[in-house]
Amino acid sequence: MKKNLINATNLHYGGGVQVAVSFINEIISNKQNKDLKNISIYLSNKVNNSLLNSNKKAKIFFKCLVHDIYGLNLRSLKFYKSLSEFNTVFTIFGPLYKIHTPFKSIVGFAQPWIIYPKNECYKMLPFFLKIKMRLKYYIQSIFFKRADMIVVELEHVKKRLEKTLNISANRICVVHNCVSSIYYEKKLWQTINVPNFNGYLRLGYLGRNYFHKNTSIFPKIAKELNKTYNMKVLFYVTFSEQEWKSCSIEFKEVSVNVGELKIAQCPHFYKSMDAMIFPSLLECFSSMPLETMFMKKPLFASDRVFNREICGSFANYFDPLSPIDAANKISNIFLNKYPKHEDLHKAQEHAINFSSPKKRAEKYLNLISRLEIT
Repeated sequence: MKKNLINATNLHYGGGVQVAVSFINEIISNKQNKDLKNISIYLSNKVNNSLLNSNKKAKIFFKCLVHDIYGLNLRSLKFYKSLSEFNTVFTIFGPLYKIHTPFKSIVGFAQPWIIYPKNECYKMLPFFLKIKMRLKYYIQSIFFKRADMIVVELEHVKKRLEKTLNISANRICVVHNCVSSIYYEKKLWQTINVPNFNGYLRLGYLGRNYFHKNTSIFPKIAKELNKTYNMKVLFYVTFSEQEWKSCSIEFKEVSVNVGELKIAQCPHFYKSMDAMIFPSLLECFSSMPLETMFMKKPLFASDRVFNREICGSFANYFDPLSPIDAANKISNIFLNKYPKHEDLHKAQEHAINFSSPKKRAEKYLNLISRLEIT
């Protein structure tokens, strides 16, 4: 019998963990499927601890291993050597740092710095950091190109991979990301303490404080809203303790940090906000816009192709380099035409129809089956 592996050992935070957890939970709930008997899973501690039914997983899979892999080093190379026992390996998000792959390799791609090598973020970096990052992503691109199949979450990523890395279209498969299954199960939602300050508009940002996320624009937006529109705003963020410590005094004056959230706590965070803001400059895909629409909250998003492809006409777009434009769009909604229930309901329907955990899991498994027989 051929042996196939789902590899999530290199996922430790962010959207990658959420996708892995959702996918594996779907497999666990579909344990009666005979095609799953020859599938093993290797997962990181973060993914393992986030699974809804982690106590059941060992009974379902032929082999289950919890192991943490970080980047390219001797330890990871030794681990990847052990993957040779499998016929097909699906690394949910790569790269897979293995030079020789005697198996069929499917790798998920979510690295916008590679497909947009001339992005505006590079211009903002110090010279030596810019060189370091270009080298890092060049090395990653080499390993991505070794995959037999690359999985992306939006069409614009596929087009850019074809153009930038010269990868043929028949080696790239688009499988849309989606709202995690936990959003459909309210009984599993966990509450968190979200401080409320009367008289302030609460704008939420759920994610890490990476440079390209452009959260540094928040103090400038707050200043513009207060000066031009007499609006008081607080930005609620979900940063780690280290990320919060590195924030400027100006940032902290207009922000509230509720700390890192478990997946089951995210729905309550959305519920506690008046609206969500996503000013990112560079993405392949982010689930935050989809989740915002699902939770029927107004969304203010950077006017970029990755957001347009996800949200269509259901977001309020602004120039992510212009706090004036952002403040104008926010004030226009909350001072002139307060979010309409009908519009928010249509946005929710759009998020639901975009994809689903079940559809995504089926497409992932079909990919494994497809390569298995070639």
